[in-house]
Amino acid sequence: MTLGLSLALTVLTVLISIAGLLIFRRLDGHDELKAQHEVTDPYSQFVGMLFAVLLGFMVADAMQRFSLARQTVEQEASSLGNIFRLADALPEPSRKKVQGTCLHYAEEVIKAWPLLAQKKTSPEAWTTYRELWKECTTYEPVTPREINAQAAMLPCMASLGDSRRLRVDALHNGMSPILWVILGVGGLATIIFTYFFSCNNLYVQMVMVAIVSLVICLNIFLLACYDDPFSGDIMVQPTAFETQVKLFKLELEPGAKVEFN
Repeated sequence: MTLGLSLALTVLTVLISIAGLLIFRRLDGHDELKAQHEVTDPYSQFVGMLFAVLLGFMVADAMQRFSLARQTVEQEASSLGNIFRLADALPEPSRKKVQGTCLHYAEEVIKAWPLLAQKKTSPEAWTTYRELWKECTTYEPVTPREINAQAAMLPCMASLGDSRRLRVDALHNGMSPILWVILGVGGLATIIFTYFFSCNNLYVQMVMVAIVSLVICLNIFLLACYDDPFSGDIMVQPTAFETQVKLFKLELEPGAKVEFN
């Protein structure tokens, strides 16, 4: 979810909440609401506490999944870098071929990064991934150094494959629509419960209702941002792959000018 959309929805929700309070006060008198405070107060605390616990668990789970997605991307890029370095032990032209495929894979991943926001992956990246697997597994080492290099490359390749699959799986690990509906109903119920209290100063109560609505919307926005780690204003970036591309080019293209930010 983008910042602009979340801001618009937050302002709209706050305005609707205040409008609902004004309508509710017209339907039920001030004195009648104050007479029910002894009953409504414990109920409102119970509803607010349950919703706060539910929302807190959801936000914590989404943040954990976001952090895991970022670690997965970093591990995938790191494994790719290890394969590139281990290929130095291979003879020509195998070394150049493996390292060139590593560079091409990293560039394809970066190029296809916007597709992740659409829950899609790049067919070209999958093709390059299979080529890299083939180059690492079909090469027949001769010298002890080549044997050791290939033995070390295969676990790195397996780690890259696992990380890539986890990254793709993360595209479909978001909250189900049912949970979003439950969250919306819980937030609505919490806001409505604030209407059953009546302050002598209506404007003070309007401010309190606005604050409650604002806090609920901000937490839901936070949940929406972390729920999808590859889209929106807060997202996992391909920074690790961009760094590897710069390092690869320094090795493959001596004298190339690259900048590390």
